[in-house]
Amino acid sequence: MDIKNNKYKYKEEVSFERRNLFKSSFVRGTIISYKFVNYNWVYLVECADDKKLLTIPEDDIWSLEIE
Repeated sequence: MDIKNNKYKYKEEVSFERRNLFKSSFVRGTIISYKFVNYNWVYLVECADDKKLLTIPEDDIWSLEIE
């Protein structure tokens, strides 16, 4: 089994779209941990505004750091 490298690291600032029944919004957060599940990386992200912890798949987040 080939494990692909993850794009994001611990304590990296990221952004993602949070959707609910009536609207969607973009949220900033910090990666707390990550794990390889079902051939994809999944990240535990602490939201910057309300300090909630959410699990976000790798395809749904992007980095806020400028390289």
